[in-house]
Amino acid sequence: MGSFLIGFVLPLLLLTAALVNWSLISLVDLIAFLLIQFVAPKMGFRFRGRLLLLWPVIIFSTFVIVCQVVYLVIWACKGYKWNLVDAWWMKLIGFMIVKSWKSPSVVYFLVGQLLALFVALIDIYGNNFGLDPWRDSCWGHFLTVVDHLGL
Repeated sequence: MGSFLIGFVLPLLLLTAALVNWSLISLVDLIAFLLIQFVAPKMGFRFRGRLLLLWPVIIFSTFVIVCQVVYLVIWACKGYKWNLVDAWWMKLIGFMIVKSWKSPSVVYFLVGQLLALFVALIDIYGNNFGLDPWRDSCWGHFLTVVDHLGL
């Protein structure tokens, strides 16, 4: 299950978060996606290599989520009167406001970052405590087939 989460789900979430908004935050997500896709198979996903890739994803996703939520709370309190709402450098970094509830890209971005954070945490702590409940189930067999598709 670990290689399915890290080999498929986490890169997909990082790519989704990177494509929602073009910014510096998305650039870091895209670089993390590329590292996981191309560098990680060469390093191997054994203990140290996996941790070297997952901890930066966890730290960065947590930092981005906290900063974006603080930005949204300040924007909700100050409104459009706040000078930093439309500042070009805030948009360049990747901070977004909710312009329309029909297509709330900031919500999609935050959900993608939050899911990437949870997948990385599940992989790290699930493997540390030996949590592998799918090993002998039908899902375990399905995941091993999915893991061997690329070989």
